[in-house]
Amino acid sequence: MDPRLQPQTPEVDPMVTTAVMNVRDRFGAEGLRDLMALAQMELRNVEAAERRLAALSEPAAAPEPVDAADTQAWLAYTEVDPEGSDDRR
Repeated sequence: MDPRLQPQTPEVDPMVTTAVMNVRDRFGAEGLRDLMALAQMELRNVEAAERRLAALSEPAAAPEPVDAADTQAWLAYTEVDPEGSDDRR
């Protein structure tokens, strides 16, 4: 048998084997081709979903360090006069 056609797991779940044999017995070769086409489509969908989930679980990139001098300059620029005087010139 072609090694590419071997199951990926050492022991195939009996439910999978039964499903394939039921399709074979009821629909023959055409049913098995349909089953394979649908299974391949579902496989692509599941693998894409797994990739999206894996991307979500990756750690977020570290934020850029904050320059304390910039922060101090901004605070000095925006600081409200603590005495409350409204010096409008």
